Amino acid sequence: MDKELLDILQGKDETTEPKKEFKEITLKFGKGCVGDEFQGKDGNSYRQIMIPPNEEVKQPWQTFVVKANQVHENQYGKGMWCKLPADGSTTVTKSVAKGVDEQGKTIWENEKTKIPNKELKAMVESYKSKEKSQGDSLLDKIEKKAHQASEQNKSIEHSQNKNRNTTR
Repeated sequence: MDKELLDILQGKDETTEPKKEFKEITLKFGKGCVGDEFQGKDGNSYRQIMIPPNEEVKQPWQTFVVKANQVHENQYGKGMWCKLPADGSTTVTKSVAKGVDEQGKTIWENEKTKIPNKELKAMVESYKSKEKSQGDSLLDKIEKKAHQASEQNKSIEHSQNKNRNTTR
């Protein structure tokens, strides 16, 4: 009996199961992508998150919904973030033009698709890859300007040397 008590006190209890590792993905987005809080049919509060369009694919704005307590403001107050399960999937909704009614107004229909959360992260944070691919960072611009200036100085020196040689 004493050995059993010692085992329990040392954490060697047979009834404890190893905890499952729960991997999460953090989605980061701007405050402008977060809709107002609303109450669902089940009584819980939810927030709608908008996914910006992808210009490369000509994709319209899309949205998904998460519980309101999962959406947080970052420490600087300029961005928002939420965590979703890495292995899960989320339903994404986009409005699609279905046709035109008798008054000439466009009829819209919601199209729902289930997307794995890893793909959802890439869609929400696509603005990051766009900025890197354009090469518009300040450091890149400074390096370009320095390179252009050095090329310009070399051509000026070369033309001055040429002028000196022709005047002699």
